[in-house]
Amino acid sequence: MGRCSSKPCCDISDVTTLSENRLISVQPMIDEKLAPTPPTLRRDDIISDISMFKKVDSYAAKAPKSTKLSLQNLSKYLSKASKSNLGRVRAFYYWICHHVELDLRSFLKNYKKPVAAEFTMHTKVALCYGYAELFAELCRLSSIPVKTIYGYLKGYGYNPTKPFKYAHSTNHAWNAVHVVGQWCLIDCTLGAGTVDEEGHYIREFENFYFLTDPDQLISTHFPYMEKSRKESRPWQLLQKPVTLQAFSKHVNRTITAFKWGVELVSHSEAVIPVTLSVTVFLKGTSRTLYNVLARLTDINGKILKRYTLVQNPDHNLFSVRVRPPNVGKFRLTVFGSVDQSDKILHEVVLYVLRCRQTEPVVYLYPKHLGIWRSRSDYQQYGFEPGADSPMIVSPRDGDLELTIPTRKDFPVTCRVTHSESKIKDIENYILLEKAENFLKIRGHLPEKGFYKLQIFCKSESGPYEPVLLFLIDCTRGAMFNALPFPVMYSSATEFHCQLIEPLVRELPEESSINIRFRSSDIIKAVVNGRRIEKGNDNIWRSTVRTHTAGGSLRIAGTNELKGRYWVLWEFTIVKGPNSIVLEDILTARSNTSHPPMTQRSDNQSTQRRPKHTSRIKEKTIVIKK
Repeated sequence: MGRCSSKPCCDISDVTTLSENRLISVQPMIDEKLAPTPPTLRRDDIISDISMFKKVDSYAAKAPKSTKLSLQNLSKYLSKASKSNLGRVRAFYYWICHHVELDLRSFLKNYKKPVAAEFTMHTKVALCYGYAELFAELCRLSSIPVKTIYGYLKGYGYNPTKPFKYAHSTNHAWNAVHVVGQWCLIDCTLGAGTVDEEGHYIREFENFYFLTDPDQLISTHFPYMEKSRKESRPWQLLQKPVTLQAFSKHVNRTITAFKWGVELVSHSEAVIPVTLSVTVFLKGTSRTLYNVLARLTDINGKILKRYTLVQNPDHNLFSVRVRPPNVGKFRLTVFGSVDQSDKILHEVVLYVLRCRQTEPVVYLYPKHLGIWRSRSDYQQYGFEPGADSPMIVSPRDGDLELTIPTRKDFPVTCRVTHSESKIKDIENYILLEKAENFLKIRGHLPEKGFYKLQIFCKSESGPYEPVLLFLIDCTRGAMFNALPFPVMYSSATEFHCQLIEPLVRELPEESSINIRFRSSDIIKAVVNGRRIEKGNDNIWRSTVRTHTAGGSLRIAGTNELKGRYWVLWEFTIVKGPNSIVLEDILTARSNTSHPPMTQRSDNQSTQRRPKHTSRIKEKTIVIKK
C-alpha cells in the first residue's frame, strides 16, 4: 500500500490530560457476546454513498481549539456529530485523519516511560500505534466497543521476496470497532496519509480505510497480538482465516485495484517464477479499464523499456506479456485508469519476477505507448468484423502474407517499423494491395525480431489515422536474402491490382522477365510502352527482356478505352554479378503468389506514407503511485 512510514505523522502532545501510561494500556473491556466474528454486512451495504457522512465530516472539521485540551472534551464534542455510533465513529476517524500531526519527539517528551519504552521499536511503528490508540480511547470514552489490533503491514519498503515471520516484531496497529451490530475494521494511520516512492510522507485523506471489508484488508494487514496465533486469528474477521505464510505470498493489491474491482485472473502470488517469458492476466469487474500500462524495472529501480507487451484480448480483460532481458529479479508494475481521457495512471498491482532462463536472444518490442490493439471503431472505416485479429502474426522465415477482409472501398496505406533494425527504407519490404473485398499485405522481412505494422485509413476530416495494429513476430527466423518489393503507385491500389511476378524491385539486365498481375478494373496495360494482353481470371501476362543496367521497367494501365495510362509498378535494372543471383531468385519465386507497398500519388510523385501520418502524436501519461 505504501502508507506506513518513518516520517512523523502523529503527535498527541496537544491532547494533554492523559496519564503517563494510559494511552498505551487502553483496551476497553469487550463483552463475550461481542467476540470477533466475520461481519454479515459489507462496506457497501453500510455506506450506500460516502456523502451520507457529509454533515458529520463538516461537524468534525469545525472542532474548536478547546477540544484539544483533553480527550474528554474532544470525545464529548465529536460524539455530538451523530446520534448513532456509526456516525460518532466516522467523526473520530475524520478528525484524527485531518488533525493529528506534528512529530513523535514531542510525543515522547510529554509521555515518558513506560510509553517511550513501548514506542522505541521503530518510529513508524510508534506513529501507527498512536493513531490506533487515540481512536480506541475516543471510542472508549463514548462507550463504543473497540479493539486495537497489532500486526504486520505490507507498507512502504515491503519486499515480497522476504516473507514475514512470527519471530519478527509487529510493525503496525489498526482498530476493530463494533457498530451496526458487527465488528468493522478501521485504519486511521493509512486513512491520514501516504508515502511516495522516495519515502516522503504526504498527507492525503483516504476513505477506503473506514470500515474496510476484511477480505480486502487482509491483503495488507495481518493481526498478531500477544504472540498468540490462536488469539489473533479471529481478528482477521474472515470465515477462513489465512496463515502468515499465505499472507506473505499473496500479492499486495492496491486501493485502486479494490476500488475498480480489478480481478487478478492468472497470478495471485506476489513472486512469479519466469522461464523465458510470462503472461499476466487481469480483469476489470466493476469499472472499465483504459490506458493500461506495464513497467518493468530491475532490482535497482532502473526502468527497462520495451520488454513488456500489453494487450486487450477481450472486453475489460488485459494481458501483460513480459520477456525479461536476463536471469535475475525484476519488478513488474501494472498501471491503469478508468477515464479514457485521464492522463494520470494509477498503480493497480506489483509483482516480483524471478527469471530463471531467458531466450538466447531477447528481442525488444517495437516502440508503442499503451495497449497493443486496434481502434474499437475500425468497422466504421470499412473493415469486416474480426479484421483486427489475430493481433500477433508469426510468418514463417519472414515470409508475410496477411489478408484483411473489407466490406467497401476506401483510401488506405500502411507503415512498418522494426524494433531494432537499421535497414534504410524498411517500408520497401512491405507491399499493400487492395482487392474488392480484402486488403493483402505481403512482406519480405529481412531481420529477426518484432515488427510493428499499422494500417492507416483516411478520416472524414482529411488526414490518415491509424486504425488497425499488428505485431509481426519474426523472432524465429527472417527471410534469407530478402529483397525489396518494386515501387508501387497509388493507381495500382485504385485499380485493385495484385502483382504476381516479379516481386522484387531490382531486375537483372538483358534477361527475360515474366510479368503477371491481376486486375478486373484495368482495360489496357503496357510494359515500357508495349501492350500486354489479359487472359483468364483477369490475369495480365507478358514476357519481356530487360535492357542494360541503369534504366527502369514500368508497368502501366488504364481503366478507360481512350484514357491516360497510369504507372502501376516500377522496377530498376541492375548489372554485374548480382544479375545472375537475381535471375535465380526470380526463377525460384516465379511460381509463388507473393505480391508489393510504397505508394505514389496520381501525379506519380513518391509517397511512401501519407503526409499526415509521418508523425503520430502520442499522449503524455503521468504515472501515479
